[in-house]
Amino acid sequence: MFTPALGWPVLIGLAALACVVVALGLFTRARGTLWRLAGFALLLGLLSGPQWLRQTTRPLPDVALVALDQSPSMQLGNRTAMATAALANLQAQAAKFPGLELRVVNVPPAEAGGTALFGAINQALANIPAAQLAGVVAITDGQVSDVPKTLPFTAPMTALLTAKAEETDRELRLVTAPAYGLVGKDNSVQLEVFDHGVADAGTPVPLTVAEDGVPVWQGTALVGQVVSVNVPVRHAGPAVVTASVAALPGEVSLVNDQVAFTLNGITKKLEVLLISGNPNQSERSWRLLLKSDPAVELVHFTILRTPGEAVEAPPGAVALVPFPVAQLFDIDISKFDLIILDEFDADGLLPPEYLANIARYVQNGGALLVQVGPEFEGTQSLAGTFLGAVLPAVPMAPGTVTAPFSPQVTELGARHPVTAPLAGTTLAPWQRLEAATTLTGDVLMTGGVDNWPLLVLASSAKGRVGMLLSDQLWLWTKGGAHDGPALPLLRRVVHWLLREPALEPEFLAAKIADGSLDITRQTLAASNPGPASVTMPGGKILALALNQTAPGVYSASLPATAPGVWQVSEGGLTAYAAVSLANEQEFQDLAASGVPLHGVAREVWLGREAVPDLAAMLKRRGSVQVTGTRDVPLLPPLPTMLLAVALLAAGWWRERGQD
Repeated sequence: MFTPALGWPVLIGLAALACVVVALGLFTRARGTLWRLAGFALLLGLLSGPQWLRQTTRPLPDVALVALDQSPSMQLGNRTAMATAALANLQAQAAKFPGLELRVVNVPPAEAGGTALFGAINQALANIPAAQLAGVVAITDGQVSDVPKTLPFTAPMTALLTAKAEETDRELRLVTAPAYGLVGKDNSVQLEVFDHGVADAGTPVPLTVAEDGVPVWQGTALVGQVVSVNVPVRHAGPAVVTASVAALPGEVSLVNDQVAFTLNGITKKLEVLLISGNPNQSERSWRLLLKSDPAVELVHFTILRTPGEAVEAPPGAVALVPFPVAQLFDIDISKFDLIILDEFDADGLLPPEYLANIARYVQNGGALLVQVGPEFEGTQSLAGTFLGAVLPAVPMAPGTVTAPFSPQVTELGARHPVTAPLAGTTLAPWQRLEAATTLTGDVLMTGGVDNWPLLVLASSAKGRVGMLLSDQLWLWTKGGAHDGPALPLLRRVVHWLLREPALEPEFLAAKIADGSLDITRQTLAASNPGPASVTMPGGKILALALNQTAPGVYSASLPATAPGVWQVSEGGLTAYAAVSLANEQEFQDLAASGVPLHGVAREVWLGREAVPDLAAMLKRRGSVQVTGTRDVPLLPPLPTMLLAVALLAAGWWRERGQD
C-alpha cells in the first residue's frame, strides 16, 4: 500500500517533471541520465510512501461436528448402545488431535416428518465458521427424511450406521380407516404391506384383523398392493381394531408389523316397545326416560280393553281401536331392541302363544324389562304363563306388602355398575312392593323389613331380563321429600339390558392418555381379582397389581409410550388400547440403511468397524485469527534519501565529466 507524503497530485507532477528531464537527457544523449533516472525513481518511490501490512495471528481449532440421531427408530435393538460406544470412541480420538474440537449435536424425535437430521446439522453449523469446519459425522440408522440434493457445506461428511449391513423390515400401513360406524354394519378398512430391503413385490403374506381381540377377518395380502377388509361394528362405543401381518424372516423389528385404530360404534335408533297393562302413575316415568333419549324410538300402548271385551256403545262411537296383538307380538317382535311390560298380567291381555313369543324373543337375544304391582300375585300372574320361563323371580306369600320402606342397595348391588352410584345413599320411601323369591339373577336392591327383592337383573339364554318388583318408582318423580333417582336408575337398567360395555358387572377396560395406560376392572366378586397381565407392543409381558378404588372397582396404571397395541388380560377378560404413532413416517421403515444418504456421505457400518478412524473423516483446515496489524515502511526514509541524492549527484558528476 502507498501513503504519499505530498499527496498524489504533487507526486504525479514531480514524476512528470522527472520524466521530462530524463527524456531530455536521453534525447541529447547526455552522460549521467541513467543515474538521474535511478535517483528520481528512488526519490519518487520514497515520496509515495510504500508500506506493507504486518499481521499478528493465532491458530484456530478445527471443528468436527457429530450429529447423534436420537429418533425413536434408534431405540430398536442395540442401536443406542452402538451409537453411544461410537461417540465415546470419537471423543477419545479427538482428545489426541491437537487443535481439534469435537462438537456434538443431538437430533431429537420430531413430531412429524420422520428424522430431520440435516435440520439439526444446519442449525448447529450456524455457529461454526466454514473455514473451521473439518468434517461432519452423523451417527444414525440411515433413515433420514430431509436429505438435501447437495450438501450445504464443503467439508466431508461421514455416516456411522448402527448396524452390520443393510437390514430388512416389513411394514403394515393403514391406508384408510373409518372413525365411526353404524352398529351392525360393516366398514371398509384399507391396508398395505411393504417389505423394505427385499425385492418381493406381489408376494402373498398372511393378514389378520381383529376387533377388541376377536378376529373378524383372516386372509392374505400381496406385498405392495392395497387390500380392503370389511370390519363389522359389533357394539356401541369405542372398539380397538388391530391388524397384524406375518413377520418377514430376519426383519429388524416387529413394531410396525401391526396397526391399530379406534372405531366408534354408533347405534341406530333403538326400537322400544312399552306396554302398560292399565293406566298408572309409572307411565310418566317411562315416557320421561325414553322420550328424553334422542336415540330411542318409543312405541307405547296402554291397554284399556281386551280384544274380546264387549263395549256398550255403537261401533261408530267407539274411539278406541283394538290392540294390534298379532302385528306386535308375532310379525314385528324381532324388530324391537327392548320390550317393557308395565303392570301387565295374563288376564286376557295377551293370548298364551304371544307370551311364548316374548319368551323366545328373550332367549334369542332380546331384552325384557318387567315392572309388576299387585297383579303379580294370584292366578293371573305372568309367572304362571309361558313368560315365566324367563322371569328371574316368582311371587310368594304374603304377596303385596303395603308399608313405607326405603329401597336399599344390596352388598352385591354396591359392586354392580347399575346400582353402585346409589350405594350408601338414603333413598326416598316407597309404599308398596311384591313379595317374591328369586330363581336366578342378581338382587341389586331390596325393600321392606324382610328385605324382599326389589330390583333383579338376570340373563336368560342369549337375552337379558330386568324385574322391578314394585309399582312405586313413580314416587321418585314427584319432587320434594319424595324426590329420588328414578330416571338415572331406569336409564342404567335399560342400558345394561342393551349391553352397554361399561355397565357389565364383569368388565375390563384399558385406556391410554398422556403417556399412561389406565386399567379399570369391574367385578361382582368381593375380593381382589388379582393382578392384570399386560402385554406390551414388543411382546413383553408383565404383571400389574390392581388396587381397589370403589366397591367392585379396581384400577392400576403404568407408563405407556411405546407405539402399538397394548393388551390387558384378567379373569378371562381382555381389553386393548393403542398408542398412536406421533411420527408415523419415523416407523414406516425401521431397517438400518445407507441408501437415503448415498451420494452425500461416506458410509461406515459400526457393526463391522466399531472404532472408526476419525482422521479419515476430516479435512484439516489450519485457519487462524488475526489478533493485530501494523504498517511497516518498505523504504527507510534517511538511507533512501541519501541514496537518491547520491544517485543524482553521480548523474551531475558524470555530466560534468563529459564537459
